[in-house]
Amino acid sequence: MISLNESRGAQCDVRLSLKTQDQTLMRQAMDGAGLTRWEAAVLPRVVEDIYFQGGLNRPWKDGQVRYQCVDITAGPGRKLSECPLVPTALTVIDIEKDREVLREHGAVALRQSKLMRIAEEAREQGGVLTQEDLGVLLACDERTIRRDIKVLRGKGIHVPTRGFVQDIGPTLSHKALAIRHWLEGKEPVSVARAINHSLAAVERYLEDFKRVALLVMKGLDEVAIARAANLSPALVKTYQTMYQEAKERPTYAYRFKELAQFIAGEPADSASDGKKGAM
Repeated sequence: MISLNESRGAQCDVRLSLKTQDQTLMRQAMDGAGLTRWEAAVLPRVVEDIYFQGGLNRPWKDGQVRYQCVDITAGPGRKLSECPLVPTALTVIDIEKDREVLREHGAVALRQSKLMRIAEEAREQGGVLTQEDLGVLLACDERTIRRDIKVLRGKGIHVPTRGFVQDIGPTLSHKALAIRHWLEGKEPVSVARAINHSLAAVERYLEDFKRVALLVMKGLDEVAIARAANLSPALVKTYQTMYQEAKERPTYAYRFKELAQFIAGEPADSASDGKKGAM
C-alpha cells in the first residue's frame, strides 16, 4: 500500500519536473511543431549535442551557478591570492536527481551527493574547490564538509578538493568508482546504493562509459570522443584508461561480453540472465 506521504512526494516530484527548461522546450515542440511526446522528450538532448560543447559553452541548466575556482594546475604552497582562477558551471540543484537521492537515501546523503557532483564538475572544467568553497555552495560550515569527506573516503570515494588533489594527485572520481563497481560485478542498483547516488545517475554513467568504449574501438582520439560523446576531455581520459586497463583483466570478461553486445546493438538482458544481483 502506498502511504499518503509517498503519494504527496510523488506528486511534488511531478510538479517540480514540469518547471524545468527541458519541459518548457518539450511543451513548445508539441504545441507549436506537432511533435509527439516521445519526439519532444529527446529534443533537448539533441539540441544540446549539436549546438553546444562542454563547460561554459554549454547551455545553462536550471540550478547551475557560475563559480570561480582555483586552476587545477596551480602548484601547492601558493597563496590563494596568487593562484589563477577558472570560471566553472556547477550544478548546485538538480531537481529530478536530487529528489530521488533524498527519497531513497535521506538528507545527509543528498548533501554528500551534491558535494561529490560539484567537486567533480569543477575538476572536469579545470578547477578545484576548497572546503570553504564547498561550504559556501552547500550552505553549511567547513566542519560539516570535512565530516562528509571523511565518510565518503571511508566508502572509497575521494572528493577532489584542492588540498587533496595537491597532496596525492589525480584520484578516482565517483563516476569512475561507479564504473569499477560495475566491472567487478555489481548491478546498477547495488552500485547506486554503494555510492549514495540515484539509480538514474549510475545508469547514465554506465551509458557514457559504454559510448566511450565504442568510440575507442572505432579508433577516435580523446578530443573526437569528447565531442562525439558530449563529455569533458578529463572524463573521457579517465574512461579510456579504465577501459584499456580492464581489457587486460580476465575477471572482467563478462562485462566485456556485455560491452560487445551493446556495441553490436543487441539487448544485454539475455547475457545478463543468471548474473543479475551479482555482488
